Amino acid sequence: MISSIKAMKILKRVGGAKGMWTKDMGSATGKVYILNGTDDNTVFEFGTVREFTSSQGTSGATTIQLPSAWRGMGHAIYNNHMYYLKQGEEMKLIKFDLQKNIIVDSAVFPVKNQLPVYSLNPETFIDLAVDEEGLWAIYATQENERHISLAKIDPKTLDIQQMWDTPCVRENAEAAFVICGTVYVVYNSKLPSRSRIQCVFDVSDMVNNDEAPHVYFPKRYGTHSSLKYSPVEQLLYAWDDGYQILYKLQLKKKLEV
Repeated sequence: MISSIKAMKILKRVGGAKGMWTKDMGSATGKVYILNGTDDNTVFEFGTVREFTSSQGTSGATTIQLPSAWRGMGHAIYNNHMYYLKQGEEMKLIKFDLQKNIIVDSAVFPVKNQLPVYSLNPETFIDLAVDEEGLWAIYATQENERHISLAKIDPKTLDIQQMWDTPCVRENAEAAFVICGTVYVVYNSKLPSRSRIQCVFDVSDMVNNDEAPHVYFPKRYGTHSSLKYSPVEQLLYAWDDGYQILYKLQLKKKLEV
């Protein structure tokens, strides 16, 4: 679990206020992916973080065209596949093979009356996250309208393996991520101030929300539109008002709480 944020590195500013950037969280390829905006279908792929930071904008990137536009900022890249919510009325998850450039699977997310997950980023209806245990979906519904829910997804079939209701409220939430089966929800305010982890939910009940430390992020530009955890590097890939930021995390064992 997180004990603190050790360091912050601002790498670049490319794209608009909202977007997502990430590595492939399931492999050590080193490739970096830039997804600008909340409803586009162009993915920019760089060979390394250094290639990304040294290029002019996205000029040095390989361009990947998805067959449909994404919705929100909740995508995940895991083991050479991109998982994303397709733009449209239906809550359809797409699994796209980044090497063959084809859709290999799709599934309607089996939840009715969905709401935006985070009140500060209402474009995101499903936030897909990767951790040491696999693929997760962070979402919200009208049945549990004040709070955020969590689901474990089979990355091979897109089947839902298990679902949980968390005590974490949607109001003033901006993003979330999962580490070792624990979801961390990050909050801010409508007039951006310091982001902070203010709610924690652990699927194994080893971390109590009341005992978990309140972790503050360094002061930056605005609010995070996405936060993606890399289990290989123990880094957070953050998009903040067009800036691409890395946070280095200090982790400790859950039993030390």
